[in-house]
Amino acid sequence: MIDMYKPGALQQTLSAMSHQELLDLVLKLSSDSPDFSRALLANIRYAPKPGKTEQVRQLKQQISNFFAAFPTRYAYLDPEYDEDESYPELDPMIEAAKMLPSNERLEVLWHLVLCGKQMFEHENLPVGTQQIEAAINFYAEAVRQSALSHQEKQPYFDALVNALTWRMSGYGEVSDALEKAISTLCAGTQDYQYLLTRLETSDYSRANELSAGYYLKLGDQENYLRIRQANLKTEAHYLELANYWLQKQNKQKYIATLELGASFLLQQRREPRYSFDFLFLGSSVKPSELLRTLADYYTLKYDYENLCRILIATAEYSGVNLDLYEQVKTAASANQWQELQPQLLEFAKRNPEILAQIYLFESDWEAAIQLAHRHLHAERLQVLVAEGVKEHYPQASLKIYEQLVQHYIGLQSREHYRTAARHAGAIKSIYQDILKAPENGRNYINAICQRYPRYRALQNEFRRL
Repeated sequence: MIDMYKPGALQQTLSAMSHQELLDLVLKLSSDSPDFSRALLANIRYAPKPGKTEQVRQLKQQISNFFAAFPTRYAYLDPEYDEDESYPELDPMIEAAKMLPSNERLEVLWHLVLCGKQMFEHENLPVGTQQIEAAINFYAEAVRQSALSHQEKQPYFDALVNALTWRMSGYGEVSDALEKAISTLCAGTQDYQYLLTRLETSDYSRANELSAGYYLKLGDQENYLRIRQANLKTEAHYLELANYWLQKQNKQKYIATLELGASFLLQQRREPRYSFDFLFLGSSVKPSELLRTLADYYTLKYDYENLCRILIATAEYSGVNLDLYEQVKTAASANQWQELQPQLLEFAKRNPEILAQIYLFESDWEAAIQLAHRHLHAERLQVLVAEGVKEHYPQASLKIYEQLVQHYIGLQSREHYRTAARHAGAIKSIYQDILKAPENGRNYINAICQRYPRYRALQNEFRRL
């Protein structure tokens, strides 16, 4: 054991360490101690190399000064974080760095990235990431243009892979920029194999995703399937694996994977948290490409039983629309339709407007009218039903429009009076064109004007009718 108190012991120990061990040690100490990190950044003075210019020192100092002043500069602004915040002051520094020789360009660009990292990890002050992402992209391009050997690229791979687990990578599109940068540097089998060894011990949340992609590029199907099949966590994962089997012309496994994906989506949809988000964010979510692919497949196979099953799954997952409702009705047998229609109507309750469209499509006028009465302040729904039933139930249509007129008059503004007048015009049209009693329409409008003689803006809007 080395006695660390003997003269030269520290130098002896550090000299015996590999480049990677020294790098890992410095990064750990920097992460654990803000003071150490600041001292390190302040005292980094590379030994002069051929081509080293004063401009490099000046640019690094300007970048350091910008980030050092950041806490004070933004202390009195809205504390809510905005990852899209941009700092134009950094743009000239990045542009100047891009004009430097390759090694100097790399030094300046990575210095900007490290300064951003310090803000996130040591100052606990998230900043906008646009310029940081740009610096990462230009850094990777500079390495690529340097035409380095695999061995010479390893330190750059190490830096980028380590950066994936920085706190900063969870903000903006920093992780995307880092993944793209790593991809930019990759040029062959050795690069991918090296990255796979680095990712094996990485805590990055998408390490498995990257590894699966690299194994696929290497043609290592066994390891690709091992990782992909063990990490099917999103619709995109199932689609990727299904397309893999399709390219292998294994149609059975292609469909089986899509079916597993469909089950996964429904299970996810039925989770309480997901259901709450569904109701809170709206009546529908993004349509599923996987379910659409399955529906297209069964349509081409004339397999209507499975087609109906997948269409019902689509209705449950992303909601019903009138087109989907008609698809199921067309594909289902009479007995199937008796069972499936109530399910579709139940799913359609998430969106009353869609439910109204279905009632009108089915000529269920009374159900549509009752639905409108349950949603008195949903104007689009009210108008949809009033227009849909007016030929068959004109009195019910008139009642809906009259309620809308009174609602908007009660809001008391010229804009709302204009809306009320538009609905009053619909009433006038029903009396004239359907009931053939134009005098009743005129009497209704006159009665409104007489009821509100002091509402000048209302009088002006209704006078036009």
